[in-house]
Amino acid sequence: MVQFRQQNNAHWYHETQRSGRVLATHIAGAIDAVNSDNTYQGGNIIEQGIFLLGLANDIPTALNDTLQHHGAMLSASDVMYQALFPPVVELNRENTFSLYDRLSSALTVAQVTGVQRLCSHYAARLTPLSSPDASRESNIRLTQITQYARQLASQPTLIDRHALQQLAEVGLTDADIIVLSQIIGFVGFQARVVAGVAAQAGYPTVMLPGFPRMEDAQSAPLPEGKPQWQGWLPSLAENEPMTESDSTADTAVTLNQLLAHNQQSFQPYSAIITRLYSRPRVPSDWLELVSLVSAQINGSRYCQANHQHNLLQLTGNTALLAALPSGIDSALAIQSKEHNIHPLISLAAELTRGPERFSHQHITPLQTIGLSDTQILSIIFYVASAGWANRLRHTLGQTV
Repeated sequence: MVQFRQQNNAHWYHETQRSGRVLATHIAGAIDAVNSDNTYQGGNIIEQGIFLLGLANDIPTALNDTLQHHGAMLSASDVMYQALFPPVVELNRENTFSLYDRLSSALTVAQVTGVQRLCSHYAARLTPLSSPDASRESNIRLTQITQYARQLASQPTLIDRHALQQLAEVGLTDADIIVLSQIIGFVGFQARVVAGVAAQAGYPTVMLPGFPRMEDAQSAPLPEGKPQWQGWLPSLAENEPMTESDSTADTAVTLNQLLAHNQQSFQPYSAIITRLYSRPRVPSDWLELVSLVSAQINGSRYCQANHQHNLLQLTGNTALLAALPSGIDSALAIQSKEHNIHPLISLAAELTRGPERFSHQHITPLQTIGLSDTQILSIIFYVASAGWANRLRHTLGQTV
């Protein structure tokens, strides 16, 4: 784990009596502010810098310009944090996922990643909250939620349509399932960005004896060409098994349609994705490569096929693409005239598998070949966001 000096966690928990409607208004305003300028800014109740959990206050001065360059991305991530973990969650028939449910799930994911700063933060926010009643139904519900969060965070391929149905059977609505899936993806994204920035700052890591290392997913055949994707949720009529022959662009349920079941998280998520693809300082083929490595490790067939198709169009590197399905080591064994290939694969693999182990030594090879801190942070954002997308695509749909 990354070792940080101790800080008082009390200021992380701000319980107010604002309503969810007021929060939504401020979030929308914050998104507008993020989209209008490339600086740290937001609505009145969006705590600036909350996404990095105070890490920006500790970094060396030399990294300030790097964070400032990515200010809009960080601000959008601040807004997403506030959307998922507001001071108060208004519950109703369609939205039953309480603040306790949200923070408990976030803590589970943080523990899977092993990044101490996140574990401390979400534990501190969860502690003051009252736990659900001790009824058998509540215990079963919480157990099912925790299992889903742990499996999707650690081994995404363990999650399938049956897992979503089990969530519905313990009372989660479509909106609840979307919020839970977004929390798992977001906290994994947050862990990898925090670990990446800490590595850039040169902070040491501490290996915990026996801490499990994420296992790479087994290879599976990929569709040829540009893949199609069909979304599902327990309540949708489109959940019947589909084949490539009966899925069309007109009938397919898109990821955005599913994520829109929870508008408060959908809007900032869209802002993050927009900023991610806005004026990257890194060649597109590099970004496709690190995203493909993440998808390979996480076992997201749609993302694998999509990034593989894009990378082939950009580079025509058939030898590398033929080796990757056999494993990351096979790809690293391919001799390449491009000195950036192996460092990019290694960074993406290490950050995807074990953010708690990620350190300055994993970014040094890229610095050696001339990449700036700003470019490296762009790559870190892409790897982290790829893991988020891998989990959403894998759990909420299928490649057809």
